[in-house]
Amino acid sequence: MSKKPNSISVFEYESITHVKGKRFYNAKFSKVIYESFLSFHEREPNTPFFDLIHNGVRFKNYVGAIQIGKTTIEVLPKAGKNENRQEWQHVLLTMLKTCHLLTAKESGSASLKLRANSVLELYFELFLNEVEALIRRGLIKKYSKQQGQQRALKGALVFSQQLSKNLVHKERFFTLHTIYSKDHLIHQILNEALFVISIISTDSNLADKMGRVRSLFPEVSRVKVNATLFERIVLSRKHKPYQKVLSIAKLILLNYRPDIKAGRKDLLAIMFDMNRLWEEYVLQILRKGNDGSWQIKGQESQLFWRRKTIRPDIVLEKEGVKYVIDTKWKVIDSNRPSDADLKQMYVYNHHWNAQQSMLLYPNDGFQTYNSGKFELPYLDKGHHSCKLGFVHVIKESSLNLQMATDIFGLLDHENHRNTLLTQ
Repeated sequence: MSKKPNSISVFEYESITHVKGKRFYNAKFSKVIYESFLSFHEREPNTPFFDLIHNGVRFKNYVGAIQIGKTTIEVLPKAGKNENRQEWQHVLLTMLKTCHLLTAKESGSASLKLRANSVLELYFELFLNEVEALIRRGLIKKYSKQQGQQRALKGALVFSQQLSKNLVHKERFFTLHTIYSKDHLIHQILNEALFVISIISTDSNLADKMGRVRSLFPEVSRVKVNATLFERIVLSRKHKPYQKVLSIAKLILLNYRPDIKAGRKDLLAIMFDMNRLWEEYVLQILRKGNDGSWQIKGQESQLFWRRKTIRPDIVLEKEGVKYVIDTKWKVIDSNRPSDADLKQMYVYNHHWNAQQSMLLYPNDGFQTYNSGKFELPYLDKGHHSCKLGFVHVIKESSLNLQMATDIFGLLDHENHRNTLLTQ
């Protein structure tokens, strides 16, 4: 009988330990789970997901889920003092969907629901839905080379193998021949992902779907998965329906760490850099909320020194006036940004010829409007400034759906203020 699934929920930067009586003790975080983290850290000492502490771990700025055996640890984002895990779980799911990290047109991702266990199960369900949709559509066949015994001479005879294997059996031919079948690299990768999900998933609701999909999926050869294997895939127009399912398979397979020591557990970590997720989320909601009066660009780089480049998160333009936004997923003390952040914005303003820039933070309910002009060299006849912008991620116990409007409002307010100052 399999063990009952075990679920642990923590926020980014929180610590957890298995030792009773200690500050970060969690009864669900066993010594075996801790040893699995130790094993993972031995293999990947530079992991960005967590740091080791005495008899425990401290999570970093990555959010998502780590599953070890039947234990799922979900790491949620958090800004400020709000510790409602359900609200932050909803924020994470919505951000992933908005950033196209959890979407599927074919299988209708709107029907996916975030259950109590983890975002991992959502990716498993999404993957199974996509594979099921491909099966209904019809799995493609491809030409591939294969070596093996044949009763008739088809293809090129492999003389070395023919001599060693068929010296007595003259009726057999060992050949290199072309076959047209469903046993090709794409399906082999999908099969490996199905295998991992069948081992890792603790969701009884997915068991029936997994059984159905595996019974309909063709028997294919096993492959050893690594990043190079995915680089070998060439997708033509014919293979376009496979793009989404392959991206999910890649996410699952390249983050899967099978058990390599006795007493340890298989580990799967699907984690996202919260700084990057916040940046991409803000960019996506601004594009969606644009009334047509703004030009919005993301990840625009310029040469800075020799081959070194600089890249602000978001560059906007309205009525000939440029704005630069750099997103920061952190809560700052006393409305005081770091010197490094201010110097960075100063450079952005000059390189992009922007009059205003903004450091955009999540609001924990205590920050106020704050803006300041940069002191300029005497040869510079222009003026430019940087403000601190704070937006509520959660408003009235749910995700703030007016966030884009709030951000545009902050920019318009600053533009109006600077206009008055220069009159």
